[in-house]
Amino acid sequence: MREKTIISTTTLLTSLVTYWYAKASGKDAAPLVMLGGFIGSLIGEGIADQVKRNTKQ
Repeated sequence: MREKTIISTTTLLTSLVTYWYAKASGKDAAPLVMLGGFIGSLIGEGIADQVKRNTKQ
């Protein structure tokens, strides 16, 4: 359950950051938010993997 929370949180945060960037720069938000969410999920997977490895040791 902890891994899902980490992944969801990073996905949400990167999506919000890219939405804010799109609105601030006057660009279309949809593609940037989708890209930000994808990148956030990859970052979250990496963090969750590291946490999982550290808790096993």
